[in-house]
Amino acid sequence: MIWILAAVASTLVVAIGLLAVGGAVRRTEGRLVPTVLEVHDAVDWIAERLPGEAASLLTLDDVSMIIAWWLEYVDAQGLVSEHGQDLGGADGTGTPIDDSAAVDRVVARGLDMSEDEGGALDPVAVVVALDLLGVYLREIGAIGGPVHDRG
Repeated sequence: MIWILAAVASTLVVAIGLLAVGGAVRRTEGRLVPTVLEVHDAVDWIAERLPGEAASLLTLDDVSMIIAWWLEYVDAQGLVSEHGQDLGGADGTGTPIDDSAAVDRVVARGLDMSEDEGGALDPVAVVVALDLLGVYLREIGAIGGPVHDRG
C-alpha cells in the first residue's frame, strides 16, 4: 500500500512540475531576448577575423579603443541604452546611425592619438575593424533584423 501511495505522490509531483515549466515556457516564448554587447567578446571576435595587414597594425587595445570610440559616437546620437531598455520604442525602430559620420569620427580619433597613446592608428585598419564590428553587431542581433537562430 505504501508503494502505491509513493508512486501516486511521485507522479503527482512530476505532473505539477511539468505543468509549471510548460506554463513558464508558454508565457515567455513570445518575448525578445535583449542583445548585450560584451566589449571583450567583440574585441576577440574582431581580432580573430582581421586580415593580416590590419592585424599587424592594430593591437587588442587598439581594437578595444576603436569600439569605445564608436560607442561614444553612438551614445552621443542617443542610441545607447542600459541593459533591458528598448531603443526607439517597442517596435525597435529608431533613428538610424549615420555610418559614414561614425567612421569619420573614429578614424579622426585614431589619427589624433599622441605618441604617448601609441601613435596614430592606420585609417584603413580602423575602417576594417569598424566593418567587422558592424558584422559582429548584426550577428549578435544588436542591429538589423531579428535573429532567428542564436545557436
